[in-house]
Amino acid sequence: MHIPSFASDRYLRIVRASGWYDLLVTWPFALPWTFAWLYTQLNLLAQALALPGTLHPLGTTHMLLANLLGSVVVVWSLARIVAPTVLLGRLDGVARFLFAAWQIYAVAHGANAIVLGFTAFELLFGVLQWWRVAGSSTALCPPSPAQGNDRVNGRARAAA
Repeated sequence: MHIPSFASDRYLRIVRASGWYDLLVTWPFALPWTFAWLYTQLNLLAQALALPGTLHPLGTTHMLLANLLGSVVVVWSLARIVAPTVLLGRLDGVARFLFAAWQIYAVAHGANAIVLGFTAFELLFGVLQWWRVAGSSTALCPPSPAQGNDRVNGRARAAA
């Protein structure tokens, strides 16, 4: 059975799009005041939709963990926007499957179902970033430092 594959440039656009999605959705998590506002909005939306589960009041530890997560994801998003690669896409896909698993686990243990809206995007981008890429080798590891230096030095010599 033939499984279709993405062209390399299309795949890199998907990696970049996932970075933009993460940046837009996650930047409010990076700052205490924007996360407090977002959390209030999510709570109001969950109440308006009468979704099952609980959004607990924010404590200092919740805020710290949300801000740490937001800060890391903002930087990770920028890496994929500025320099998307198959490796970054694959790694992001792994992270998305992990995020989705923990979100589903949380909802199954009483977290508000509004979390599942985020889960849908995690799964979508996770699947897309693990799709076949035409011309991509199955080895996803970056080159060894020596090979990487040779490539950089070779490019520098070619440009000179």
